[in-house]
Amino acid sequence: MKNLILIGMLFSLLSTISCTPPNDLKQISGSLIFSEIGTHNFSINAENIEATVTMVGPNNGEIQIFKNIELSSSTNYTAKIEEDMTSKLLNNLVLMYEAKSGGASNNFEGTVSGAYIKIDWRGFD
Repeated sequence: MKNLILIGMLFSLLSTISCTPPNDLKQISGSLIFSEIGTHNFSINAENIEATVTMVGPNNGEIQIFKNIELSSSTNYTAKIEEDMTSKLLNNLVLMYEAKSGGASNNFEGTVSGAYIKIDWRGFD
């Protein structure tokens, strides 16, 4: 009888442990870099996203670094690099950040000297 009770308790304990969902969140991270003229749309599939955004304006323009930026997984972001104008980061088409151009360009059409937008992010899956 003791063995039967012990086996029942052991079975009950094992079934409780195996049916419990894990509460461990995995930290994930990545980088997005946009350096071509045009409009680039993206979203990040993670929760509690924190990012560092580095922006350089076209034609060796101003450098902007924004740290500890909170981003949302439910938001569509747009990175825009405009020839002879600005580099911009938009949140659902609302301007978040921008870096201005260094001046007029003598480059071939479709190229911009030094402009880019880099987003280093981390969050949880």
